[in-house]
Amino acid sequence: MNNNADQKREVSDRFGKHAEGYAKSVGHAQGADLAILLHLLHAHASWRVLDVATGAGHTAAAIAPFVEEVVASDLSPGMVEQARKGFAAKGLTNVSAVERDVEDLQFADESFDAVTSRIAPHHFLDIDRAVGEMARVLKPGGVLVIEDNTAPQSELLDKFINDLEKQRDPTHVRSYSKREWEEMLAKHGLIVVRTRHYGKKHDMQDWIGRTDLTPDEQEALYDTLASAPQRARKHFKIESVDGKVVSFTDDKVILKAIKRTD
Repeated sequence: MNNNADQKREVSDRFGKHAEGYAKSVGHAQGADLAILLHLLHAHASWRVLDVATGAGHTAAAIAPFVEEVVASDLSPGMVEQARKGFAAKGLTNVSAVERDVEDLQFADESFDAVTSRIAPHHFLDIDRAVGEMARVLKPGGVLVIEDNTAPQSELLDKFINDLEKQRDPTHVRSYSKREWEEMLAKHGLIVVRTRHYGKKHDMQDWIGRTDLTPDEQEALYDTLASAPQRARKHFKIESVDGKVVSFTDDKVILKAIKRTD
């Protein structure tokens, strides 16, 4: 891939191809983290909310009953279509789904009371521009809630988990540390007021199932986990049965930030 347009096309195509799988994913639709996100958001009935990189629309659908309107945006036309189907199946009438690039949201300045993005920013090619766009469309005093994979402060563990993710999915850009997130958000006038950390256990078959890896590439991914340094095996709780890796646990962070009013 020679440029950002090619990379974005690959991201769009990959997620569009697996849109139905994400729609049916219990972890995405009913994860305990979704309840935490909703609690931190603390939505008001009059709010207009933007859910960025909505995927199959699970987060937008969960927010919808508590607010006046939700706009769900995604780079992938396939994901947008899947989200629309999901909203219709749930009988939601205050949610719309639109195709948008997070680096160019095409909404008016200060047009949303809240912005959310769940388990997606590690795919954003220009994270600074993406955060800037989310901040731009947010009203002063508005709420941003970001949830994503996160990297430990340890350089060894950071490199291990980011290399692993990129081996599984070449559209992975970076899982950022909490410190990196705080710095990026502050740069755009967003002050972190709440942070929640949790670990998510991944069943290997399910985790690999949402990929286009060849059998050889899948085996290489298993080998990477099986040969992980002891420190990584312990931190990421890599579990094996009869010599075969069956699961591991990665780190997630949910941050609530408020847009400065001055």
